[in-house]
Amino acid sequence: MGESVVIKLTHEIDGEVWQKVADGFNESFGLNVTVEHLLNGWYVSNPWGYAYHALIFDQNGELMAFNTFTPMRYENGLNVVVSGSTFVRKKFRKNVMLMAMMFNGLRKRVAEDGFDIQVGVPNHNSVKYALKINKERLIDDLSYYVLPISLSKTIGRSLPRIIDASWRCALHLHVAFNGVFSSLFDTKEEKRLFSCDVGDESFNKRFGSPEYKKVNLGTTRFSYRIYQEEGKLVAYLMDCRKNGMKSYRSLVQACRYIMRKESVDAILYVGFMHLMQGLLLKLPKKMVPKRLPLVYFLLNDQEREKFQGIADSKNWSFSLMSFDVR
Repeated sequence: MGESVVIKLTHEIDGEVWQKVADGFNESFGLNVTVEHLLNGWYVSNPWGYAYHALIFDQNGELMAFNTFTPMRYENGLNVVVSGSTFVRKKFRKNVMLMAMMFNGLRKRVAEDGFDIQVGVPNHNSVKYALKINKERLIDDLSYYVLPISLSKTIGRSLPRIIDASWRCALHLHVAFNGVFSSLFDTKEEKRLFSCDVGDESFNKRFGSPEYKKVNLGTTRFSYRIYQEEGKLVAYLMDCRKNGMKSYRSLVQACRYIMRKESVDAILYVGFMHLMQGLLLKLPKKMVPKRLPLVYFLLNDQEREKFQGIADSKNWSFSLMSFDVR
């Protein structure tokens, strides 16, 4: 049919094409994305300052499909790209190989530029495609941890005011207890084999957009974003560290700060939490809002010894800091 994949860096795409990309997002997902949002967000929020984009046009110059690999700097000298922002416009979805074409084109380019691993978190509609066609491998589903502040809104049911009031009183006691306990027994996440760089440059680049709030409390640093989620105001905790390490104490400090400063209905952490803590409740799989499967593909297959244990989620420190959701 004559379709071909064009691979470009963020700054190599002109404004007219970016408008087509924004229109494609809005058409495919029912969003209201602007070009300004695209050019000031995830694509440039990394030490490289750009992302890799695959675009497919038809013979009339109409945009058919789009995908992005965003670079992330990982520890142990690994360079990783995160797949995301994928869409195939509805009128072109009969060609089931468009997505594979984009992935193959992007993988070839980023491998040439020295990247080692491609990861992604496909949605429930595309996870089978990712595993069967794109040859990605599943690591595990990301977990959800929640601190329900408004019990009625969190469970989606109207409760008597006395129950909500009693819940809030109990919650403040719960947080206070965890504050005392975490100051006495501050458990920390041990270093993982696959963990994104959390130095000042990477942290500030990742959360440079104004929708993210960055807070420093002495040796504790964290970031969060507030999002309206089906009638509930949710604070997504992106990352929290004390002296550069994810810890029980930093988690308590971050949640306590959010509760004091923001009128939210819940605080949510999404990802692998290799941390002994008693503050957040882990949602059972049947209660998660949507499945978030973490998958990977090796771009540098000649050095497999560097990637021992890559398929085990225990070796990953992966959370909302690591990919483009919320």
